[in-house]
Amino acid sequence: MTALAASARVIGQPLMRKLKRAVQLTLSDWRYLAIATIELLIARVRFSAVGAEKILRGFQAPLSVPPQHPKSPLLNSDVERLSWAIAVAAQRVPWRSDCFIKTIAADRWLRRHDLQADFYLGVAKDDQDVFAAHAWLRHGDLTVTGGRYDRFSTLIEPKKPHA
Repeated sequence: MTALAASARVIGQPLMRKLKRAVQLTLSDWRYLAIATIELLIARVRFSAVGAEKILRGFQAPLSVPPQHPKSPLLNSDVERLSWAIAVAAQRVPWRSDCFIKTIAADRWLRRHDLQADFYLGVAKDDQDVFAAHAWLRHGDLTVTGGRYDRFSTLIEPKKPHA
């Protein structure tokens, strides 16, 4: 085997794994990924046009008036697939889709289905004493976006109703 053929084989292996995974996705998976990509684009444009302050206020806003024609509710498994699709699409879109953009996208998606998730914003310093901020979204016991957030001190969290 020539060096060129060996290089092509090594380079082709990750591509083949990705293609194999893509072929295994269902039509429903592709639908979720398409919606996630659109939501991430809308979130990116909205962030650029409106700014973080207005978006942060929106996370605290209650759901709009109930629709005239109620949609079928999202099941917990649907919210998990939404979470998966946002994470996967965010890794592959050609624009920056960090934790805040993913949170904006997922929140909009959930609100369209009359679900309101809990928004969190936290801060931390890393080992080199560098400041970092992180946003995440939770719906019930499920972390929709944001993955690991345990090292962050929470600055913004959902308002708890007074008893």
